[in-house]
Amino acid sequence: MSDDLKPPDLAAWQRLFEDNAYWQQSPDAHYTELLRVADDLLGQGAIDLDQWLALKAKADQSHKDSPAVNVAHEVDDPDA
Repeated sequence: MSDDLKPPDLAAWQRLFEDNAYWQQSPDAHYTELLRVADDLLGQGAIDLDQWLALKAKADQSHKDSPAVNVAHEVDDPDA
C-alpha cells in the first residue's frame, strides 16, 4: 500500500498545522486542508466530536490570526 493512500492521523494534522510556509503563503487553502483532515479523522473514527471541535477551534484561531501575521512579516521584511 502506498503512503499516499494512508489515512491521516493526528500527527499528520499537527504537521499540517505547524506548516508555517503553507499557512503564510495560502491561509485559506491551509485552513481548508486542516478542516478536511479533521473531518477525515472524525469520519474514520480516529477522533471523537470533542477532539474534532478542538482541532477546528485551533484551525479557526490560526486562520483568524493569519492576516495580521502576514502583514507583520511584510512590514518586517518587505523584500521577502
